[in-house]
Amino acid sequence: MLIQRITRILGRIIFYTLLVLLMGVVIYTLATEKWLASLVSGVMFLLLLYKGLIRQKIPGSSVLVHDGKVVSFIPEKTICNRFDLVTSGQTIVELPRYGLLDHPYMLELFAPDKADGLYACRLSLRLDYDLEPAALQRAFDCFFLYQEKMQWEVKRVLIKSAASLVCRRVPLEGEETMQEYLKPIVAELNSGLESVGLKIVEASCSFTAGSSLIRFVAAEQEVLEKAFAAGQ
Repeated sequence: MLIQRITRILGRIIFYTLLVLLMGVVIYTLATEKWLASLVSGVMFLLLLYKGLIRQKIPGSSVLVHDGKVVSFIPEKTICNRFDLVTSGQTIVELPRYGLLDHPYMLELFAPDKADGLYACRLSLRLDYDLEPAALQRAFDCFFLYQEKMQWEVKRVLIKSAASLVCRRVPLEGEETMQEYLKPIVAELNSGLESVGLKIVEASCSFTAGSSLIRFVAAEQEVLEKAFAAGQ
């Protein structure tokens, strides 16, 4: 999200720098009566002006917003007329992907077995935006509320939902059996993700058993689990 903002700012700085330089070249060539050079630089100036001020590039995973309400979702990069947006009172907001949806979220579910040991289901979850209008509105609201901390809020929501799940050890005999096992888990996690406008689009689980197990996930899951258990 920070990278998106920096890239956008650098792009505008480069655009206005080139615009000023080309305008200076046009003025100089006209003043010195270099007509061919002034024609070429004038055409380049107008093209740059069009691409930078009139043509509006809309990044993928963006929403059009009017008075704080999401109007539509733009899944892929596209081009529109900037004045159409201005006259309709709409603004473009790019929802984050880098740092939020470009990596799987890891969760662990533990349970004791009958031999006083442990087994764990280690989940790998890939998320994406829920395209329902109400969900997109929640994603937009959360983005403005949490900004750079949105990825931590998503982790918090997932871990809170995982705290209520029961890990069941079942024999897995293929992809179909795995998906049946994961259905109630994914449904429960999705119910929590509704608050941030996201949903699980891919889930997998690996099982580990033993007398003792090492946790693989980051420390925040254990910290938040203790907070939930204490009623905080």
